[in-house]
Amino acid sequence: DELIPLLRSYAFPGNIRELQTMIFDAVSKHQSGVLSLGTFRSRIFRNKEQCRAKPHSEHRDTLFSHVEQLPTLEEACQQLIDEAMKRAGGNQSVASRFLGISQPALSRRLKQRRIKNP
Repeated sequence: DELIPLLRSYAFPGNIRELQTMIFDAVSKHQSGVLSLGTFRSRIFRNKEQCRAKPHSEHRDTLFSHVEQLPTLEEACQQLIDEAMKRAGGNQSVASRFLGISQPALSRRLKQRRIKNP
């Protein structure tokens, strides 16, 4: 259930070849009738870390360069949670991994939002 949202959220900078490599890697490492999500997850998160480590061009737009007024931290947090939940297809476990927080922490934030905005 978690594999499809995980793959949908990844940009695949290596295109179809990168996906093929992931699948071949997962098949070669699997030991049961079901492919391990861990193989896909470790490769995706390793690739994301490598992308973050690359130096950015000075001429590149920043995340907020297109808006005149910056969002507050609370607004930015809510927007990140909304986007993670959307990309995860509503799956809190996957969304929490995107955000780098635990699933219970994400659940608490969602619950607090419902209390503030019934």
